[in-house]
Amino acid sequence: MDAVGAEPLVRTAELRITRIRRPPGLRIEGVVDVHAHRHLSGALEVIRSVDGDLQLELSGLEFLDLGGLRMLIGFAGTRNPGHHVELTGLAPHLRNVIALVGWDETPGLLLGDHSVN
Repeated sequence: MDAVGAEPLVRTAELRITRIRRPPGLRIEGVVDVHAHRHLSGALEVIRSVDGDLQLELSGLEFLDLGGLRMLIGFAGTRNPGHHVELTGLAPHLRNVIALVGWDETPGLLLGDHSVN
């Protein structure tokens, strides 16, 4: 996974979001809570116009609140038909929540095989 440039799109005390080039998408690390929603939304806007599939690499997440998870799922649902957002590095409990509420059936969403324990 190649990061674009040395500087992340977002760097706060608790959150770091870096654009990745191959595959295109974002690496999201740290804490996504109500205070970070605007940062996450802004980073997703940066990649919204990218044509083709996107990857959101989440193995560095320490915490993701429900609002942040909804934002990621909603973003996947807005992709053009045939274009997907793959969530990789999901913690097992997040994968379980996504399946439990039926979000794994969201058009445009792929749950990557790579997960963290």
